[in-house]
Amino acid sequence: MSLGAHLVERAAVDRNHLTYDYWRYEGRDWRAYEMMYLRMTPVPPVLELGCGLGFFLECCRHHDVWAVGAELSEEGVSACASRGLSVVRADITLPLPFRNDAFRSALAHHVLEHIPIAKERQVLHELHRVLRPGGFLLVVSPNVYHPNAAEDPDHINLFAPRQLRRELLAAGFNKVSLSTNYWRPFWEPALRLGRISGLVSGVLWKIAPIDRLAGSASALAYKA
Repeated sequence: MSLGAHLVERAAVDRNHLTYDYWRYEGRDWRAYEMMYLRMTPVPPVLELGCGLGFFLECCRHHDVWAVGAELSEEGVSACASRGLSVVRADITLPLPFRNDAFRSALAHHVLEHIPIAKERQVLHELHRVLRPGGFLLVVSPNVYHPNAAEDPDHINLFAPRQLRRELLAAGFNKVSLSTNYWRPFWEPALRLGRISGLVSGVLWKIAPIDRLAGSASALAYKA
């Protein structure tokens, strides 16, 4: 790499996320990601983009599924390393430090909303590059129509499920499913349906997949 290119790359580093406050995750552990694991059914090797404190990686390890995380924050990398999880410190808005076709599945869980749209499109192209043919990506982000989506000032790139699908198709994925979405359970806690509420939410999305009522912007994208 030339000196000029090196300086440009250094200037492009996402300095906003070199450090990160994970106060929202206090009291959580890998068990909180069991439903996400079942929802995704990851196929190894797995890449988690923006793995944070590594709870999903740890969940994969409990299922004997090999996974590696890419994380920029010092706190996240340290937390993963302290528990013996596979993690690479990397700025996900730059080219990923993995070879082509390295992974069979990937997860970007509440990551894309923190990235400017031009960078987000680069990230999706990079995820497409590092996935093997036949591999898949699960993306989960807040739905732009959710009343709380914009509360976090770090949420700078919000979209609805169908907007997310267009972004994934533009990145080269040949098939994108929105089946992982669900209706926002606006009837809770008044009806106190408990676990049944999640089932009802999923059924309603399949009957009437309305972006404005979705609980998140989520998609499964497949590489040909």
